[in-house]
Amino acid sequence: MGGYSVGIVGCGGMGSSHASAYLSIEGVEVSACSDINSTNLNAFAERYNVARKYGDYREMMKAGGLDIVSICTWPKTHCEVTVEAAKGGVRGIMCEKPLAVNLGEADEMIDACRENGVVLAVGHEHRFDPQSVKARGLIESGEIGRPELIWGHCSLDLMNNGTHVIDLVNYLNMDSKAMWVMGQVDRSRKRLGAANHPDMYVEDMAIGHIKYENGVEAVIELGEFAPQNFEFHVIGDKGQVEVNSPQAPLRIVGINGIQSPELSSDGDNVRMELIELIKAMEEGREHLSSGIRGRATLEIIMALFESSRRRAIIKLPLGIKENPLEEMIKGDLI
Repeated sequence: MGGYSVGIVGCGGMGSSHASAYLSIEGVEVSACSDINSTNLNAFAERYNVARKYGDYREMMKAGGLDIVSICTWPKTHCEVTVEAAKGGVRGIMCEKPLAVNLGEADEMIDACRENGVVLAVGHEHRFDPQSVKARGLIESGEIGRPELIWGHCSLDLMNNGTHVIDLVNYLNMDSKAMWVMGQVDRSRKRLGAANHPDMYVEDMAIGHIKYENGVEAVIELGEFAPQNFEFHVIGDKGQVEVNSPQAPLRIVGINGIQSPELSSDGDNVRMELIELIKAMEEGREHLSSGIRGRATLEIIMALFESSRRRAIIKLPLGIKENPLEEMIKGDLI
């Protein structure tokens, strides 16, 4: 890999995760960082020996000299930072999940990157987990026969852990397109902000049913009453795969009996997704976790909210561009 200069916007926990991963890749330098919190900014710059630091990311972009930008800010800022970076001459952008807070913003981000020849990737790093990669290969090779149902679950809300759950369901289902979605959410506690999304409205519980073009159906559960582990159960007509990262070994019950295969250890998931970004830039192609795939995940989340609002099955593609959960909250409907 050639030499790459990186700028990081957002010097919190995920910004640190990105910086550590970049610095483990040969030929990559974290040369600029930006955060509105001066304490975080100064500590980050000192910890990672970053030469240039900015209180305003726009100044960082105006200064130029960056090949890649990582956006590790709160979700409501993803769109504006991505568009500014895409227009600022970078070649690649890694935007943390979720891609955006509604489909209108997602489309604006994707269009800006396409128009400026920028590779846009989304931080769904579980696509690079050794369990996920191995499971997908086994499913694709027919180890469990024809896949029929995927059940995925975790704690927290749809825009937080839920975006990882749905994206990994998509990944394990070969990124087949979703045809329709039906779901319901509960928001009894009327919360604003949870975990690393303090600027977002959140639901307490969500459940969804997804039908894909390839015939596979999926059930997802998120929240207080869902099973709390990040787990996936892929059921085929000849067996099943259980993906339990990181709680337990990968387990396959299939045509070759019960297996817990050995997994590769190529490095942490964030490092692997950043290496993939550099490769995608060099090869002129989409990232495995591209902006388009991040939008597909976001569309399912928005459709689940819309299904809850309308009490109906929602066929895709989804026509609305706003966030139905926020619209319901504004209308005092939930």
